[in-house]
Amino acid sequence: MRVKQYVVETMPEAMLQIRKDLGRDAVILSTKEIKVGGVLGMFRKKRIEVVAAVDKEEKKQVTKQVTKQVQNQFTPVPRAFVPEAYRQTARSFVAASDESAVNTADKTVQDRTMDAPAVSELSEIGSDMSNGRPSLSIEHKPRPQGADFSGLPSASGQQKQEIDPQQDQLMSELQELKLMMTKLSKQGASADPVPEELHALRERLMEQDIWPEVWESWFDVVQTVLSEKGLSEVEAVQAVQLEISHFLEKRIDAGILPTTRIVYVAGPTGVGKTTTIAKLAAEQMFNKQRKVGFITSDTYRISAVEQLRTYASILNVPLEVVQSPGDTQRAISRLEQCDLIFMDTAGRNYRNELLVSELQSLLAPVENSETFLVMSMTSKSADMVQITEHFSKYGLDKVIFTKMDETGSCGPMFNLLHRFPLKLAYVANGQNVPDDLLKPDADSLTKQLLGELVR
Repeated sequence: MRVKQYVVETMPEAMLQIRKDLGRDAVILSTKEIKVGGVLGMFRKKRIEVVAAVDKEEKKQVTKQVTKQVQNQFTPVPRAFVPEAYRQTARSFVAASDESAVNTADKTVQDRTMDAPAVSELSEIGSDMSNGRPSLSIEHKPRPQGADFSGLPSASGQQKQEIDPQQDQLMSELQELKLMMTKLSKQGASADPVPEELHALRERLMEQDIWPEVWESWFDVVQTVLSEKGLSEVEAVQAVQLEISHFLEKRIDAGILPTTRIVYVAGPTGVGKTTTIAKLAAEQMFNKQRKVGFITSDTYRISAVEQLRTYASILNVPLEVVQSPGDTQRAISRLEQCDLIFMDTAGRNYRNELLVSELQSLLAPVENSETFLVMSMTSKSADMVQITEHFSKYGLDKVIFTKMDETGSCGPMFNLLHRFPLKLAYVANGQNVPDDLLKPDADSLTKQLLGELVR
């Protein structure tokens, strides 16, 4: 063992000297703070005393043992197998072009030549600058005459013996599983349940915000015919068009019934309830020759009463303003001579159930009455569903869609009619009274939904 003492100012300085003198295997035995120099015990400087040691004999003994084990473990490889080893080493040079990769490959060659140090040598490691790939030139001596290596196993045989059979089986099964999953994923991506003849129609319906559950119900019948008889694209579109028409015909109502005495009009804010009431009143007066009266409870919105009063004056019909359920009963009594009474309710935030519930107290349970829900076509399907769910708690019979002229998408209307058992009574496509109030027509609405696909 070699022991050496150092007196330094800092530990980093001591570490540098120890590594330089004793090497990386040196061990620090002790460190302590001392004072050196000075005059008569004064002005002494602080230093660090470090004692380090290295066991050279043990290191040499370990090195000898390792060398002996390596020699016992590895048997010399016949010269005929050395070129193959160098070829494998050369492949590693091709995979990298920087200096570090070359150094790594050089070390790999040296490690592999430990098996046969006397039979071949690595004569040249260069770099072929013309193609950017490192080149390896190998020179080896010829095979001695009379040498017979037929009894030795081949290099490939040795590699196969080293592979665990269980690991080989596991890798094979994983490969098969990967191929199967890739095949299934491709089949899932390419498998489209909708026939090619209906792809353009499906794209159009999705652009119109029609829910998949709605258009799939229309496609089911047509796909059956397609599979049995076969249809062209035009015929397939016409078949779906017919299904949509049947869908609407079951949900379109005649409007206000002749026996109806009171029409309650409800809905969220800003959908045009008051204007719609004026259109309905004019339609009943001019086409049905019925005597009409107005009741309004919309005292929350500024000038809401004045708007309906203006319509009442133009149409020459009586108007009653109510603020409580008792007022509603008295107003109906005062309009007893009218054949039909329209009641305009205040627009409410449909998200606030308390405000919506106030309408129920104003809707008197009168025989021969109908409740109409007014919806705007500019609303989203999700909003329409929430609005209808809140208002339907207090009884809804029919629905009127307004602002058809302000949107190019009518899909939300079909979604709502599919979700709720409401009857479509009217559609409004403008603000003109009474012209812009239309009776719904299945063929017209279907053509508006399908657009240019209808020929």
